[in-house]
Amino acid sequence: MRQISILLFSILILAITSCKDNIDYEKEKAAIIEVIENETKAFFERDLDHLGYYHIKDETNIRLTATKSGYTYDVGWDSIRTFFEDYMENEMGEGEFYETKENYRIKIYSESAWAAYDNFYYNEQDELLSTSIHTQFLEKVEGEWKIVFYTSIYNSTWEDSVLN
Repeated sequence: MRQISILLFSILILAITSCKDNIDYEKEKAAIIEVIENETKAFFERDLDHLGYYHIKDETNIRLTATKSGYTYDVGWDSIRTFFEDYMENEMGEGEFYETKENYRIKIYSESAWAAYDNFYYNEQDELLSTSIHTQFLEKVEGEWKIVFYTSIYNSTWEDSVLN
């Protein structure tokens, strides 16, 4: 009887542990950071097709930003792409701008994840222009992470921007 109890307990433990998702967190975290960094790089290169590669291209995609001058809220990839086109054509300054990201906090599930990080925006003279907090939700599509929700809140004040 004791052997049967041990056998049943062992089968139960095996069943419980085999039902868990086997996620390689370090591998997935690196892949998520790579998507975020590459999407940003494509933005500063003004490459909409490459930038779009990192996004879910349907109506579930949402972009929300809050800055010192107001906010933008776009729903659906077509609207988000139009925002990027307009921004790159009418608002993005000439010159070499770039961002650095620090303090990544990432939570990973089997087919979705979220990432939050601190973002620093610089001009070509390496002067800090603004700081912000970003959060992105990602979904795994055919084995690749894609951005489905993006939000940024600028924590630089108007006075900070004037000084920089």
